[in-house]
Amino acid sequence: MEKILMATRSHPIIAAVRDAADVDRALASPVTTIFMMGGSISEVRDITRRTHEAGKHILFHVELVKGLGRDKEAIQFLAHEARPDGVVSTKPNLLGLARKLGLLTTLQVFMIDSQAYQTGLRNIDSIRPDAIEVMPGLMPSIIRKLDKQFDTPIFAAGLIKQPDEIEAMLAAGADALVIGEQSLWSHTR
Repeated sequence: MEKILMATRSHPIIAAVRDAADVDRALASPVTTIFMMGGSISEVRDITRRTHEAGKHILFHVELVKGLGRDKEAIQFLAHEARPDGVVSTKPNLLGLARKLGLLTTLQVFMIDSQAYQTGLRNIDSIRPDAIEVMPGLMPSIIRKLDKQFDTPIFAAGLIKQPDEIEAMLAAGADALVIGEQSLWSHTR
């Protein structure tokens, strides 16, 4: 995770790519890390290879890649066959296995109400992921609280559409922002 964090210090945008057809655009952009939030199992090896050849990092969102599944076999396939840098998941048990297999882990938490917030805190505390992806990303007060409570990188994600929103979330303590809006992949501070 340290390599990813070092890279995001100079360019704090992580490309959220939902379609394999958009991987080339992410690779041509200044982003240093890609969160693959779609595509299919048949594409993960090629996407990983191309991303690594471009000198960039890639993490696959286990639940969003078609055909990958939400089970230990999906994590084993990624770790042994595709060999990305890591995975993103809402499932703490999958992240525990991913860590054992040498993959970086990002726990995606949806902070949509007080109950979800408390569940998110418990999951973060129990699994201690390498990073936390907070959704929706436009919650500076939540980002500040998490930044003070956990010594874990925080990635804000979701609903970020404007450059000023990027700056506000970075000022609140986000280490990077996971953004699907391609026009913002080139944003500089």
